[in-house]
Amino acid sequence: MFSLFMNAADRRPATPFLLLMTLVLVWAVPGHAGSWKGEITKDADGVEHVMNPASPADGTTSLQPRELWRIGGETDDEDEIFGIISRARVDADGNLYLLDSQLSEIKVFDPDGNFLRSIGREGEGPGEFRGAQDMFFLPDGNLAVLQVFPGRLVGLTPEGEPVDDHPLPSAGEGGFVLLFAGGGVVGDKLALSIGVNHFESGVFDQERSVVVIDDAGEIVTKLYSEKRGLNMSAPVFKESTWNSFDRVWTVGSDHRAYIPTSWSEYRIMVCDENGTTRFIERAYEARKRSAAEKERWSKLYNEFTKNQVPGSHWEIEDNERDVMQIFAREDGSLWVLSSQGVFDRPDGSMGVFDVFDPQGHFVRQVTLMGDADPIKDGFFFEKDRLYVVTDFLAAAMSAQGGSTEALGEEEPEPMSVVCYQMPGLK
Repeated sequence: MFSLFMNAADRRPATPFLLLMTLVLVWAVPGHAGSWKGEITKDADGVEHVMNPASPADGTTSLQPRELWRIGGETDDEDEIFGIISRARVDADGNLYLLDSQLSEIKVFDPDGNFLRSIGREGEGPGEFRGAQDMFFLPDGNLAVLQVFPGRLVGLTPEGEPVDDHPLPSAGEGGFVLLFAGGGVVGDKLALSIGVNHFESGVFDQERSVVVIDDAGEIVTKLYSEKRGLNMSAPVFKESTWNSFDRVWTVGSDHRAYIPTSWSEYRIMVCDENGTTRFIERAYEARKRSAAEKERWSKLYNEFTKNQVPGSHWEIEDNERDVMQIFAREDGSLWVLSSQGVFDRPDGSMGVFDVFDPQGHFVRQVTLMGDADPIKDGFFFEKDRLYVVTDFLAAAMSAQGGSTEALGEEEPEPMSVVCYQMPGLK
């Protein structure tokens, strides 16, 4: 859930949802014997909206993932000492690649958790990077590592040999590009979330977008975009504007992008390389925050920005964001953590996930049982496994010079990676 705090944007769908101008088209859903109670509409632009009810078609269930192994934590093994693991990916052979944004390296482990090698290193040369936050596999099997600033898409083979960096879009005169996340391949092209920044007369302007780029780095399609500004003489971060989609979006096995476009509405935009194909929506009651919860969020956010933007403060929303994390599974399903699934989850559980089928139908609600916290820990679904990175949030706060007091911790524990086998749904 670290992605909640390292963002900088949020909402407004690229295509407005015009309730009074929709054409309602309702039909039976194959595979659910008519049990799905939603409807499908089309808006004035002809974009499909899959309108789901509050309850899943096939009910609720609980799953107990089976722990296979864990690495890291309190250890003297230098191969298992981590700084901040910001991304986990798995290759075709099931080997696990862990991107360490603090140590500027990628550690590779086999499917049983045995260390294989380290690749990449800190620097500015070929195959080198600093402060990288994401990585993904390219169609040719090589890795693309996203360095935030200056924005670079660094190329590496799985064995660690440098390959050419991928070109990036231009920021225009006087601007610069940041890279935030790489979803992978949409259609047959690369999809990234980027920030194009300009600073003039004491005002910082930024446009954050999910874009599809070609082999020359040119933007083919801008899937979703938001603009915001910050007056540096009196910097105020509005939570629903600066905590956003750009690290929460993902790419599915269907090579489509899934982007949450609203703080206050349960809505996910689905895009191919040409743009929006549909919206997935769900009837949902926003989770209201208590005064104590708002104060806690304020402390957490300010710990991240106090050293970067001195004198700034945050305007905290009354409600939690509806869609907090999205995970695209290899079987084509979409697993969504809502605010209720995070904060109102049963004791002893990792979270309550809303499961959508490839057509966007809300089919199941799944409670994952186990010892993990979706607020403090990082979750990475890869194939039939779940990798939990412990103390994700605390480590990130500590690395930026922030106090972890708001988390109830004096000092974060060393990061561990726990590998779970995910049971199948019945």
